[in-house]
Parts: sequence; C-alpha cells; structure tokens
Amino acid sequence: MFNNAPFLDEMATDQGKIQPHWERIAKYYEQIGSERMAQFHEEVGRQLRENGVTYNVYGDPDGMNRPWILDPVPMVFSTEEWEGIEKGLIQRTQLLNLILRDLYGDQSLIKEGHIPFELVYNHRGFLRQAHHIKLDGEQQLIQYSSDLARGPNGKMWVLHDRTDAPSGAGYTFENRAAMTRVFPDLIRENHVSKITSYYQTFKNTLSQLTTNNKENPRVVLLSPGPTNETFFEHAYISSFMGFTLAFGEDLTVSDGYVWLKTIKGLEKVDVIIRRVDDVFCDPLEFRSDSHLGVVGLMEAIRQRKVLVINPLGCRVMENPGLMAFLPKICKYLLGEDLALPSVATWWCGQPKEMAYVFDHIETLVIRNIYRGTNHKSIFGGNLTKVELEKLKKEILQSPYMFVGQEMVEFSTTPSWINQKLEARNAVFRSYVVADSENNSYKVMPGGLSRSSPEKGAFLVSNQTGGISKDTWILGKAKTALPTSKPIKIQPLVRNVLPSRTGERLFWLGRYLERAAYTVRLMRMTLLTYNEADEDIHLHENPVLSTLLRTLTVMTDTLPGFTEPEKLKNPEGELLSLVYDSEKSGSLAFSIQCFLSNAFAVRDRLSLDTWRILDSISEELHIMKKSSINMMQAYQSLDNMVVKLMAFYGLNIDNMTREPTWHLLNIGRFIESAANNCTILREMLATSYDVESNKELMEDTLRCNESLVTYRYRYRSNLEMHGVLSLLILHEDNPRALVFQLKEIDKHLKTLGSQDEQELFSNERKSLLDAITKIRLCDMDELCALHPEHQKFERLVQLMDEVIALLHQTSDIIYEKYFSHTGSGYQMIQSSFIPEI
Repeated sequence: MFNNAPFLDEMATDQGKIQPHWERIAKYYEQIGSERMAQFHEEVGRQLRENGVTYNVYGDPDGMNRPWILDPVPMVFSTEEWEGIEKGLIQRTQLLNLILRDLYGDQSLIKEGHIPFELVYNHRGFLRQAHHIKLDGEQQLIQYSSDLARGPNGKMWVLHDRTDAPSGAGYTFENRAAMTRVFPDLIRENHVSKITSYYQTFKNTLSQLTTNNKENPRVVLLSPGPTNETFFEHAYISSFMGFTLAFGEDLTVSDGYVWLKTIKGLEKVDVIIRRVDDVFCDPLEFRSDSHLGVVGLMEAIRQRKVLVINPLGCRVMENPGLMAFLPKICKYLLGEDLALPSVATWWCGQPKEMAYVFDHIETLVIRNIYRGTNHKSIFGGNLTKVELEKLKKEILQSPYMFVGQEMVEFSTTPSWINQKLEARNAVFRSYVVADSENNSYKVMPGGLSRSSPEKGAFLVSNQTGGISKDTWILGKAKTALPTSKPIKIQPLVRNVLPSRTGERLFWLGRYLERAAYTVRLMRMTLLTYNEADEDIHLHENPVLSTLLRTLTVMTDTLPGFTEPEKLKNPEGELLSLVYDSEKSGSLAFSIQCFLSNAFAVRDRLSLDTWRILDSISEELHIMKKSSINMMQAYQSLDNMVVKLMAFYGLNIDNMTREPTWHLLNIGRFIESAANNCTILREMLATSYDVESNKELMEDTLRCNESLVTYRYRYRSNLEMHGVLSLLILHEDNPRALVFQLKEIDKHLKTLGSQDEQELFSNERKSLLDAITKIRLCDMDELCALHPEHQKFERLVQLMDEVIALLHQTSDIIYEKYFSHTGSGYQMIQSSFIPEI
C-alpha cells in the first residue's frame, strides 16, 4: 500500500521498517483499505466545502473561492522529537525577537559587525520610519511562523522565517476540525495533542500588551479584503476569536487615534492584528498607491495610541540573508548553539560567498533577499548556460540583493494521491505566539503541513498546488497544574458593526429578495410559455407578453421584451436572463452579487449558513456551465428558489437581533416592497379579456406566494378588489405592501438612537409617507378602469409614488450609515502577501 521513495521518509526507516510512532496509524490505514480510504477522503473534502473553507489563487480565473484541499493522512511527530523541535522554535523566536529589537533600537549588531549593514538597509522590509518605536516589554515579535523540512541527515531544517503577517493558523484549526470529525477514534487512540491553547494564549497576550482600555480592548483584524488569497482565514479567525474584521476603508485616523467607522459612528481601536503587508499599511508614509491601509496609521503608532501586531518593520526578519549569520549571533546573544539549523545559505554581498555561489550555481537555489511575486526563487539546475550567465550578471550588479541556498532534498510522508498512498515531499509550518503573562513564547503543538502533488517536487506552497495536511503530535498530553488565580469574569463586549459590513449586509438582503422574485416570476413565465397555444402568436398572447415585459422591467434589462422582435422569439432573451452572469439584472448576475456580498461578511454568518451558500454556489455553477435549454432552465429555477428560501429561513433561526440582522432585513424588505409594486403595476395595470385578467391575477398572487391565502380568505373567483386588498392593505399578510413597509420601519427604529426611536428620523418619515398613502387609498379608485385606455391609472400612480419613496428611503439610509465607507476605494491585490 505504501510506495518506496528515494528520499528520507517520515513513516519508514531505510530498512523499510515502520517508525514506532507511525505504527498504529499505518496499521489503521492498512486495515481500512483503499475503498474506505477514498470515502474518508471525500468526507474530509465535504466537511471543508460545507464549512466554506476556501483559498484564492492569484491570476487564476477559477482561483477565487477555490475549495481548500486536505490530505486525509496527517504529518506525524512523536512526543520526544517534538520536544526538541519546540525548544528549537522557542529559541529561534527569542533570537529573532532580540535581533528585531536591536535593528530598530541601538543597532549594536550592525555596529559590531555581526550583521552587514548592506543586508539590512537594502531590504525593503526595513522601515526607517519605525526606528526607535517599540512595544512595551521585551517581546516585540508577537507572532512567528517558520517552514521546516527534514533534511537528508534526519534533522529538521528551517527553510523560511515568517514574521510580517504569518498566515495559516486558521486553516490549521479547520484542518484539525475536519480530521476530528472523520477520524475521531484514530485521534483519540493516538493521544493527538490539542492546538486550541495557542489561540487562547494569543488572545490573552493582546489584553496584556495594550496600554489603552486594558480591561476591554477593541481589537480589529485588518484584512486586504475578499480578493486576498487567505481571506477565509481572516474572516474565520476574527469570528472565532471575537475580533472585528476590518478593511483599510473601515478605519480612519483622527486626533492621533485610529477609529473604526461603524453604523453608530466612530469607535476607538486599541489593537490592530494586521494581515496587510507592512509597506501597504500607511500610504502616507510607505506605498502611496496602496488602498489597503490607513492614512496616518504610522503617526498613531508613534504616539502610542494604537498597538499593531506584528509591529510594522518585522518583514526585515524574513530576509533569507540573515540565515547565514544566525548561528554566530545566537552564540553571541544567547550563549547557545542554534538548535534548529537554517538551510545552508551564502549571502552574495560577501566576495568569498559570492564566488562559492557562482562556482556551485547549478546546484543552488538563488533568491532575492526581499520575498515577493516579482522575486521568484530560481533553481540554477533548471537554467541554460545563457540564462545562467544572465543571472550571474544580474547578481554582479547588486550582489547584496541575492543569496544562494542549498537545494534541500527534504523528506517524504505518506499522502493520498490518485486513490492510493504514495510518498510525497512535505514541509511543515509551525506557529509561535508570545506568552506575555510568562514573558516567554508558546508553540502550537501541531501546525500546517503541505505535501507536493507530484513526485520529487519541492514547491509545495498552496499557490503552486500544494496539498495541506493536519499535523499530529502523538503522546499523552501534559497535565496542567491547577491554578490558584481567581477566575476573571470577562465584561460583555458591545458588538460593533463596521459601515462597510453594514452596507454589504444591506445589499445581501436586497440581492436575496431580488433573486427570489426573479426566480418566481421566471418560473411562471416559462410555465406559461411552455403551455402557450402554438396556433397563437406569442406576442398576441396578452398573458405571456405581459409576463415577459414585467420580467424586463423588474430585472431592469431594458429594452428586452419591450421590443416586438424579442416578444416574437423570446427564448434567447429568456435563457440569457437565467444563465448570463455578465448581463446586469439577470438571475445569475443577482445570485453572483448575493454570493459576493455574503463572502465579504462571512465572519457574520453561521457555519450552517455557509453550507447553504455553498449549495447555492454549486447550483449557480451548474446553471452557468450546463448546456442551455428551457427544460434545464426550469429545473434550475426550482432548485434555486428552495435554496434561497433555506438561506433566509436559517437566518431567521440563528441570527441574533443585532444591527447585522436589522440591516439585512431592511435591505430585504425594501427590495421586496419595490418588486411587489413593480409586479402590481406591470401585471395588473391593463385590463384584457376575462380569462386573461384571471390568469394575470393568479400569476400575481403566485409571484407573491399568496394564492393559497387568497383562496382561503375569498371563497370566490379571482377579482381585482380582493387581489389588491390582499397584496396592498392586509397588514397580517407578510406579502402585503403595507406589512413590508411596516417591517422596514420596525427595523429602522431599532437601529436609531434613543431620540430617533421616540421621534421620526428622515428615513422613517419617508416610510410613514408611503404607509399613509397606502392606508388612505380608496380601493374603489384603485379598481376603477379608465374607459378609454382600459388601464387602472390610480393603481399605477400609487405604485409609482411608493417606489419613489422607497428609493428616497434607501438613499437616506445610505447617506446616514454607509456613505463614509468610501465607495471609491479600490481593493488592489498586494504583490507581497505571503504564500501559505
């Protein structure tokens, strides 16, 4: 079942014997067999998909929201070996922390020649603006991560140091959650160490570090936005740890403080956990083209009015050239040998080392000292002679910008590939966090491992197709000593809602209702079209032509079916309204916008909600990819309406009645009321023959899910007075216009201040105007038919007036709660965001 590999293997010795700590796991996989293993693999993938775990791949048209891939076979370490790795990671973090403090402090390491100044000052991650700025206490490096691999000698080697904005801890937690659900017995029997203590230590450290509002600090996680490769993790961590997810546009600096723009006004921010690269954090002092950061953030840091983790300037510690000097610096600063050796590194800024690199360039990996998408690793062995000469000339022009590193043939580990277990090269990413309470560092007992999908490949980042693996530390966990400290009761934290998040929730509700109304109207239109008499020209069928024109008006896809030619041959336009996601107003477009807004506020939505969203996304994918015909269109509409209603029903059940809930429902009811008005105005404005009028009234009721209600309330044939009363005036009918307007007012009243709850705000005045018009309307006038035009003119006039007031209400809401989010902000992609 296991294939032999030409590299050192994690599971087996050179003699082919299973390592003791792998024995139980190997036996388990052997017993269950390939068929059962394939089922477990599928189950692991399903768990991650349902939980909405995604990863974005830059430059790939299919890369947005790509499902996260997890190997069902973990990376495994014994307790004994892990203790050595743990000590080495703590030592390395302490060493890097000391170097970081020195580089932005006295710089004695440079003055005394332990670190060449060219290596530091030519690195773009060394920010002169951060000189002499430090956090309270000894620990400046709060979060640290490193990529490790086992070399040919059996020892773990550090391949990369990650100090700027280490990523992957959220994916690690989801990997463990999925593996626990699928392999609970295997995890329990092998006493796999739990990883939750890492996250709790991090949270505790934040409260210890901040000098502002220490008892209840306002913590935000600064993300580049939904297009970032690891946005899922940003949303997940913020939700899991109770932090507010924010983008650069959500924050502003005033009076030296950083403020979060919320629907209730500005809220002071105490701590920023950044996932934005340091040079993008303040366009005023660093990259002026950045739209990801906050103007004036650096000045707020200087004035010690906000705490940023990791501190700006930490990226200089990711300089691979430093690895060449770490052993001597470790001996100098700590009086110890470096426990975890780095991959062998030669900095080209030294003549002797550059000569070595040139002599052995075909066996080395050449790297720029500043990591980024414009500076890819170059494998000398893959270059032609001409390319090698070109590379040497480039190094000679600025030798201090390059390093040569040994090409480590790191170990393999069992991976489930092509329905069987095969050996694949693997890299392990560790996570370390400052434990300020004990003035030490804590290592996560596990981490994020990745294996290559191809044999003998050493590029295993997720951007290059690497497969993630859970990491298990085996052995019984250490029993924690009981603490004598009293239990501290945490104060209730008031949940704040950023304006940008509020706006997304508002439009999430609007697109939900827009899509639902579009689906219902399309289903009736397709049904009528399929049942139409072939002997009668379609454009002469008053019911079908009215439905088609209503569809055009409601989706705002004019001219559409207002053109006679499209009425004669409607299939092309009908199908484009279902499938064409590039057509503004189409069903596919509305659902795509719905999903986009949901993705941007995923930290506010529950796990079960994400399962429904995943199902809607799959249905949309099927709609856009399937061969287009009317039968499939109708089936897609049936499936979609059920899933949309499931999303709404679930959120009624589990969303707390906070601003999140109210804004979503304000958007939903505004859209519902506007669509209701549009359908009444377009479907019932003109009188035709008796049978056509009855069909149109029945379709109008169906579109508003009120046909059954009408039949129970009015035990008579369909007639205009009863239909309009039910859909406009009945305040106990959730599909009636007056009910929808009252719901908007109820939610707006909850959002307002105490004064606005007692008095009427401008947006509520517009609603009151609309509600009053409806309540004072004369039903006999609405049902009065103009003798010449055969139109219900008063009905059309009232619907136009209500629609105008709804637009006015929406505009006031936008100006009041969302206008300062800066719609002109463009979320650009950082070229220097770390790869997982």
